[in-house]
Amino acid sequence: MEGGKSIVETKIWQNVLSLLRNKIDPSSMAVLRSLDEIHLADGNLYIYTPDKLFKDWIESQIKEVIEDTVNDVVGQKVKIHILSLNDENKKPYRRDNPDRDEKFYQYLNLNPRYTFENLIIGNCNKVAYFSCIAVAESPGGLFNPLFIYGDVGLGKTHLLHATAYHLLRKQPEAKVIYTTADTFASELFSYIQRGKILDFRRKYRDLDLLLIDDIQFLVGKDRTQIEFYHIFNVLSTLGKQIVLSSDQPPSKLEGIERRLISRFLSGLIVEITKPDLDTKLRIIVKKSKEMGLNLAKDIMLFIAKTVDSSIRELEGSLKRLKAYSEVMGRDITLESVRDLMRDVVESKKVAPITIEKIQAEVANYFKVNLNDMLANNRKKKVVLARQIAILLSRELTDEPLSSITKMFKKKDHSTIINAIEKMREILEKDRKMLLTVEFLKDRLLSS
Repeated sequence: MEGGKSIVETKIWQNVLSLLRNKIDPSSMAVLRSLDEIHLADGNLYIYTPDKLFKDWIESQIKEVIEDTVNDVVGQKVKIHILSLNDENKKPYRRDNPDRDEKFYQYLNLNPRYTFENLIIGNCNKVAYFSCIAVAESPGGLFNPLFIYGDVGLGKTHLLHATAYHLLRKQPEAKVIYTTADTFASELFSYIQRGKILDFRRKYRDLDLLLIDDIQFLVGKDRTQIEFYHIFNVLSTLGKQIVLSSDQPPSKLEGIERRLISRFLSGLIVEITKPDLDTKLRIIVKKSKEMGLNLAKDIMLFIAKTVDSSIRELEGSLKRLKAYSEVMGRDITLESVRDLMRDVVESKKVAPITIEKIQAEVANYFKVNLNDMLANNRKKKVVLARQIAILLSRELTDEPLSSITKMFKKKDHSTIINAIEKMREILEKDRKMLLTVEFLKDRLLSS
């Protein structure tokens, strides 16, 4: 190929750029995105720059981070060569048949972000995680096939990619294919049209690990099911590992041949469920950090409580907040989050935090009488509880000052404002009190 990248190289370079986006500045990214000559061969990556100025700048500024990122993507040590296209002493690398560079073909459809290191483990996916680790450490063993099922957006694809990466890092020469059931069917049809069905069978039977996502999409595809059944049997007989995912367990996959269902049932079947509050919080913390979002704990708790359908929706909500922050040039507040996520809040029918709820929670925590807290009782403990309840009412609800004034049975706004200002002054100096208020926020947001 005269210039340009092969399909494999293009995918690898796209994955490298995707990871580099969070490691280098935008101007450096713009330079790398402009490069067209990228070639990979025999553990070497050749990067060609327009001239020596570009070459020297990349070598001195970002070569090391590029090398580390490439190693992460391909799962093995790769040496980086920065070359200049106008340097007569450095002729551009050419491959006789670049599209047949089989050594790296297994990375073609793998997302470099989907590794075990990037996976948040919780009760929802713990069994699936350890099962995938076991498969990657000892393919073709007891858990064969491994069948993972669960609703959309819960991390099934992440686990399949991570399993492939883990095996390839241990065994770089292992032959691995990750695909989806839809892609598998389309590829089969293409091979049949070209009269190369034997090549298709050879490709899928000469493997160490086959991972097929969304196996439910084989429903109604009779010819594809027949081919997959025979491939399954060959791989199983040879002791090769098969990992499948679906949105439902094998027993509920109507429209798939019973003999295939029987094969699915012969291995380990693992369910992934919706993440609990603690797992969602850890996901939000990690994703926020990756996106450069600085979210207060009460905001993260609100998102975790509000979004209960999938990890994908959690990430989508964070992207929405990031876009809002960048476009509007404003800090993200709990009020703005409520407004931006109003559609999600309404669809989930999340119970709003009311002033009454805050008053009851604070009174219960400090073990004071609610009527005393709402009256003019001047006992130190009661006054403290009242001030905290007023502050939380201001921060955790959208109620105007007039409503807060009325709910705390005060005559004018100034009393409420003074209570809020005094409480904030205390929190700046008293860490123990700050932790108490944060604890009460957590309770209110997670209840």
